[in-house]
Amino acid sequence: MIRFYTLFYVLLALVYLAPKTIQAKDQKYVIGFSQCTTGDLWRQTMQRLMEIEISFHPDMQLVIKDAHDNSENQIRQIRDFLKEGVDLLIVSPNESAPITPVVEEVYQSGIPVIVVDRKVYTDSYSAYIGGNNYVIGKEAGKYAVKLLNGKGKVAIIRGLDGSSPSIERNKGFIEVLSKYPTIQVTASGSGKWNRDGAIQEMEDICRNQTDFDLVFGFNDVMAIEAHRVARENGVSGKYFLGIDGLPGEKGGIKAVLDGSLDATFLYSTGGEQAIQVASKILHQKPFQRDIILGTLVIDSTNAQVMKLQTDQMELLQRKIEAQESILDIQLSKIETQRLILFYTIILLALIVILVFVIFGAFQTKRNANLKLRKYNAEIEKQNEAIREQRDKLVEMSGQLQEATHAKLQFFTNISHEFRTPLTLITGPLEELMQSGNFTPGQQRRFKLMYRNSLRLLRLVDQLMDFRKLENRKMNLKATEQDLVAFLNDIYESFASKAEKKNIKFRLNSLCTTLPLWFDQDKLDKVFYNLLSNAFKFTPDGGQISISLGNPKPATSPAFQEEVEIEIKDSGEGIDSKYINRVFDRFFQTEKSHQFKGTGLGLSLSKELIELHQGSIRVNSQPGQGTSFFITLPLGNTHLNESELIIDGAVSAPPQQKEMADETLLPGAVVGKNITKGENRPIVLIVEDEADVREYIRSCLGGAYRILEAGDGKTGIQLVEENGPDLIISDVLMPKMNGLEFTGQLKSDIKTCHIPIILLTAQASLEQKLEGLKEGADSYISKPFNKQHLLIRIRKLLEQRSNVREHYKKHLDFINEEENINRLDKEFLAKITNIVEENLNPDQLSVEELGEKMGLSRVHLYRKVKKLTDMSVSEYITSVKLKKSLDLLVNSGKTIAEIAYEVGFTSPSYYTNCFKKQFNLSPSEYIQKKRKIVNTYK
Repeated sequence: MIRFYTLFYVLLALVYLAPKTIQAKDQKYVIGFSQCTTGDLWRQTMQRLMEIEISFHPDMQLVIKDAHDNSENQIRQIRDFLKEGVDLLIVSPNESAPITPVVEEVYQSGIPVIVVDRKVYTDSYSAYIGGNNYVIGKEAGKYAVKLLNGKGKVAIIRGLDGSSPSIERNKGFIEVLSKYPTIQVTASGSGKWNRDGAIQEMEDICRNQTDFDLVFGFNDVMAIEAHRVARENGVSGKYFLGIDGLPGEKGGIKAVLDGSLDATFLYSTGGEQAIQVASKILHQKPFQRDIILGTLVIDSTNAQVMKLQTDQMELLQRKIEAQESILDIQLSKIETQRLILFYTIILLALIVILVFVIFGAFQTKRNANLKLRKYNAEIEKQNEAIREQRDKLVEMSGQLQEATHAKLQFFTNISHEFRTPLTLITGPLEELMQSGNFTPGQQRRFKLMYRNSLRLLRLVDQLMDFRKLENRKMNLKATEQDLVAFLNDIYESFASKAEKKNIKFRLNSLCTTLPLWFDQDKLDKVFYNLLSNAFKFTPDGGQISISLGNPKPATSPAFQEEVEIEIKDSGEGIDSKYINRVFDRFFQTEKSHQFKGTGLGLSLSKELIELHQGSIRVNSQPGQGTSFFITLPLGNTHLNESELIIDGAVSAPPQQKEMADETLLPGAVVGKNITKGENRPIVLIVEDEADVREYIRSCLGGAYRILEAGDGKTGIQLVEENGPDLIISDVLMPKMNGLEFTGQLKSDIKTCHIPIILLTAQASLEQKLEGLKEGADSYISKPFNKQHLLIRIRKLLEQRSNVREHYKKHLDFINEEENINRLDKEFLAKITNIVEENLNPDQLSVEELGEKMGLSRVHLYRKVKKLTDMSVSEYITSVKLKKSLDLLVNSGKTIAEIAYEVGFTSPSYYTNCFKKQFNLSPSEYIQKKRKIVNTYK
């Protein structure tokens, strides 16, 4: 059996290695060819000859990159070849000087370099192949002397200045002509090796009427174009010489035959020689380093023979390529068949091996199955027991999860519900404390009850904060504030308590101001907890201090600087066995139980500090007091963008407010009534708790007419029937909650003007923002202060009253007044537009205006009255009067004409309305305006 497996693995190795071996045979040398351009026939012929020659070398691959006559492109492409790791580089330089450094770079890297056609200014290359341009120039000069019989005028069209062929051809040509004083060069310019350059030079020669008998172009393309331009300009009987002698329809040989050129000089491309030398270099065979290609004159005497030879060579090459293609196909078929045969043999061998292996495995499996049946029976019994245990665990887990969810939901709901009874406790207590009808002893008991109510409220807040931290829903809202001023406010809040207990309480700060990014509400809770503990455990006559040091380098590289605050007391201290547990949730020492604490304060403080990316630590010795050290980073780079409030308004922290409430004095002024009798404003109270409704009604007293609703749906009905001036609504209610109630009223054009105060136990910033987004005008948390509620009601009603008064005096109210919402502005703008479009007194009635606005007569009247304190008819009259103001000053029409134009039935009625609105007649208004205009002139 072992031998079968060994043979099996050997066959697998053969299957794996066979394609690798074939692939290794197909590896080729990569030759990179950097061509300066393929835009002319000579370069295309060079490339064609290279491709023909490479077909005779199956182990080599030619990759060509065209620089398009740009030296920078060619340098970049050569470096790309270097990165790609070519085996050999062939370069035909665009310009000699710029290309020389990169050729040296490639050669020095160990890659062979063959330079073709144009030279470079270095010896750092493997081989050079090209014609002797100096000799070609001399041969052209001799032929020109022969044509001119030793005298005449010559025009020269050179190649690209800076290229070695152009320089050397010009040198050889001029050297020959210099021996004949009767031959004069009348023009010489660069045609840049291309048609456009040659055309430009020849047109300049013809335009300047330069005399010439012979034109010598440094390649056939430029010479042929020069001949064409000369013919188009009426110049004939001149000689035209070129260089290249290429075959094909556009080559120099064809140009000699059709008379465009008198002669051309063969300049071999060296393409096939470059591939031959490359093969010798790659195969490490001897090669000639400098190969100079010869030249000959092609004119009418031998052009036809040259054409026949080149045509025959091209035909033979095409036949060779066709045969190579057929041969490649046949070789591919043979290779495929060979691979199929090889794999077939391997497959047959594998099948034989597999038969033996399967037979042996079958015997082994049969024996193993007998053993497995016994094991499976035992395992199945164990699995059944495990499944029963798993089902029980899943059931218990589900029950536990449901119980936990129910407990947490109850925990949240009961914490919210605490705020409603607290409202009914603290509100009446505030009234009792402010009343002067009780003895000092009774007032002290009222204050005791009030302080304990606030203590219960703080406990509820701590529980809610604890719940948020557990659910990771507590977000930081940091603003840049003065930490010194903040600590001073904290100090002032506890100063009276320190005085009562005869405790020496100090605030020590080395800084006068210190900007810091922090959430004032959350940091206030931290200091309140720490100072409350300090006062709780410090005996009368002790000492408590708040110390702020100078900023110091941060302990973490993520922050620039940090500041440390110490809260120190002279109390009994903490035993060392408890020091590491003081920040644990619900942990209390024996001493803590005497003060009925919850064990949440320090844990909550630690998590709130860590929300600020800070830290808190404690240092204490029994009998020597306790110190808490709070470290906070400066700047705001440690906070997320969502945690920052730039230029945000900072409200007073709840704890500071509560400390102030504890010292309320009797006799505080709540606020005066707005009005009496049936003209009293109507206030709708929407609250599901009857006790809370009764308390709010008692707070409002007789200053308002009161309507009550137990849920949002009933409230909507009362709003539609009575049109109240203000609404006070709870948030958590059955059928329709306060947010839905607010959103529906604020999105309805009939009711969007009514101010709404949301009154709720949900006191978080997120919940307040949600209420304000729905359009609520104010948001007051339970338990609320009676004075706060009454003042807020009075201010909102005064704001509406001011809006109406403003509009009665200023008809441009729609654009200027900011205390009116968007829907109300659109409502008034729409009425104004309708009235202005129907100024004829017979065209628009109140009923028709209501139909156009989509409102009943009652709702239209009520809406306009609430917004402007005018009836609909009075409002229409005001719009017409406003329309007339501009006409009185600028139209030049009489008052009577204007009265009829803006829709009044008579000029006298118009004058009476005008006086009533503006306290002056139309004529007095015109005189007043003209006087103002003359004053400014």
